[in-house]
Amino acid sequence: NTPPAQPGAISGNNSVCQGSSQTYSIVAVSGATTYTWTLPSGWTGSSNTNSITVTPSASSGNISVTANNSCGSSSAQTLSVTVTAIPAQPGTITGNTSVCQGSSQTYSIVAVSGATTYSWTLPSGWTGSSTTNSINVTPSATSGNISVTANNSCGSSSAQSLAVTATALPAQPGAITGNTSVCQGSSQAYSISAVSGAISYTWTLPSGWTGSSSTNSITTTVGSTGGTVSVTANNSCGASSPSPITVTVLSVPAQPGAITGNTTVCQGSSQNYSITAVSGAT
Repeated sequence: NTPPAQPGAISGNNSVCQGSSQTYSIVAVSGATTYTWTLPSGWTGSSNTNSITVTPSASSGNISVTANNSCGSSSAQTLSVTVTAIPAQPGTITGNTSVCQGSSQTYSIVAVSGATTYSWTLPSGWTGSSTTNSINVTPSATSGNISVTANNSCGSSSAQSLAVTATALPAQPGAITGNTSVCQGSSQAYSISAVSGAISYTWTLPSGWTGSSSTNSITTTVGSTGGTVSVTANNSCGASSPSPITVTVLSVPAQPGAITGNTTVCQGSSQNYSITAVSGAT
């Protein structure tokens, strides 16, 4: 009796993914009663037959096998195998964590070793796309998490996330309340209901009017011309669209012209006196 001959070539993939299931085998060796398989560091699997199913770790290396009987073991047959690891979880995402609706924002991570693409996930309503390690986005009014995975042919890493708070522009104010037909020089008050999320208000008055306010109401002194009173609601991200009201100014009538009629009259007589109609007089 003699030890078995060296096994023939090992069949199986020589380029594999970390964590995948792989099977390797040899043709049965004459006179062999068992086989001894040796795997790269961290790989799992065991067999004493002429085939073995294994789960690769991230380590590349050699798979080897000997054929054995009661007289000893053959020389080893080997197969060099390269392992592609699933990318590691990306590092911290850099970028603003407090943003304004509609602004332009950039987020990025340090490139991950072995990654060929990246997948970004954005909060609801945000726009932007990228397969690289950075992304330009336009926020909606919705807060949430930005997340990213690193990918290669073997799969995707666990996700890295960043919580981001989005601040919306204030909504357009509701209708302005106040008189729409006013007298020159009179004091008039205009107001709106408070707008959610607004921290100040900007009022715009017709030419010649005076008054100022940063709240949701204003008291003004009317000028000589009418026009539009408008207001915007503001916060740290900007101003809403304006809410307007059109106001007409009524001027004090001009002094009437000369009174016509007799200047010398008889007691008990009937007399008529008149002036030319004055524009704007009611």
